[in-house]
Amino acid sequence: MKLNNLRALIKEELSKKLNEEYQDKYKMIGMLITNIDLRPQKEIYSDIRSIPGVTVISSKEPLEFNQQDQSKFQAIMTVKVDGYPWIAKSGFDRSKMEEIRKEILKVKGVLSFNVNPDNITAL
Repeated sequence: MKLNNLRALIKEELSKKLNEEYQDKYKMIGMLITNIDLRPQKEIYSDIRSIPGVTVISSKEPLEFNQQDQSKFQAIMTVKVDGYPWIAKSGFDRSKMEEIRKEILKVKGVLSFNVNPDNITAL
């Protein structure tokens, strides 16, 4: 086998391995419940977007939801995360998504943000 062929083969195999095990971008989808009497929804979303690593959030109201308590707002929220803030420090992997979920829960006005682990995917 020629040296160039060996290099190409090693490069290809390394590329496959890195793509399978390491991802620096993830998406999680969960149910967000906020208290809109405490703060406007727009401000709550702005604070969530300011969490390090969060690049995009989008939300939609669920199709079937009985809104009995008018002070609470329920939405299905999608959060996209770029791992850049962690890469140089401690590394970034799927486990960091739980840390981000906990940071979302600290935002004033957020009552809960529940995410099924199956709804965390690599991008």
